[in-house]
Amino acid sequence: MAVDPAERLLNLIIALTHARVRMTRAQIRASVAGYEAPQHGLTPEESRRKEAAFERMFERDKDELRRMGIPLRTVVDPTHGDEIGYKIDASDAAMPAIDFTPAEAAAIALAAEYWQGATLGPDANQGLTKIASATEAAPRTPLSLGARASSRSDATAVIVEARARRQAVQFEYTSERSGHATRTVEPWQVVLRGSAEYVVGLDRDKGEKRTFRLRRIHGTVRAVGPENSYEIPTLPHGRGQVEAVPIRTARIGLRPEAGNALRQRAVAAGSVGDWDIFDVEYRYDDQVRDEVLALAGRARVISPESLAADVRSHAQAALAAASASLEGDGRG
Repeated sequence: MAVDPAERLLNLIIALTHARVRMTRAQIRASVAGYEAPQHGLTPEESRRKEAAFERMFERDKDELRRMGIPLRTVVDPTHGDEIGYKIDASDAAMPAIDFTPAEAAAIALAAEYWQGATLGPDANQGLTKIASATEAAPRTPLSLGARASSRSDATAVIVEARARRQAVQFEYTSERSGHATRTVEPWQVVLRGSAEYVVGLDRDKGEKRTFRLRRIHGTVRAVGPENSYEIPTLPHGRGQVEAVPIRTARIGLRPEAGNALRQRAVAAGSVGDWDIFDVEYRYDDQVRDEVLALAGRARVISPESLAADVRSHAQAALAAASASLEGDGRG
């Protein structure tokens, strides 16, 4: 089956990045998916044509890598000087620090919003969050477009643009301590810590600085009130804005061959019957709960009991909702 050129290029980048020293053309042709490996039993003419086809394809791919700014290095074997290989040094590909004004970051936010649902959506959103995390408070530049308060609006995009406009945002939020409530917040900073995104700002209802985890925001984030309604205070940069969440350990039971993602970051703790037992470090209950529920009965929480009860509660609620849906369709 033919491999899409973009996929072949990605396979080549991965192979050359992970090459210990280099990869020769013969190694690339034989091991990188997308290139046709040499075949036995061909006539000399057929072998020549296939070799020429590989050379043309590989030359195009090299040109494309360099056009993209990927540092493709040519490495000559010190023993056999006529044997050329190739390698991509990941350290050479590191981007220098980028400094965006709030207006520029907001423009990227709008682009990320339009990409929602497309292949680049998650990558664009994470890139936006990293940029917003590193952007210091600066004089606001008026923008020609306003935040879009539609069901498709991405929370990060709306918050970043509202921050640039010095405009409050409003959203539904659920926390373990305070439960569910509508929050009105003056966004000061968006922070990415690990794989979690946060917005730091003034909670107008509480009258104090608060940190909100974006994953716990429900529904649409809306910009509310007039622009230029607040000033952003001087803040320490980046990580210091997010209160440290203690690491806890959950004991999880997994069926054989299930939960590979959990297994990779867990410590094996034996087995009980048909269950493999693992200790998993975590910070947030909802993250582990969602992973366990996604395994559809092939995982269970042994401890702590509060997390196990949360998993059972959500599973029962999902079952009740599914039963109600079937009854409503007349299939109960």
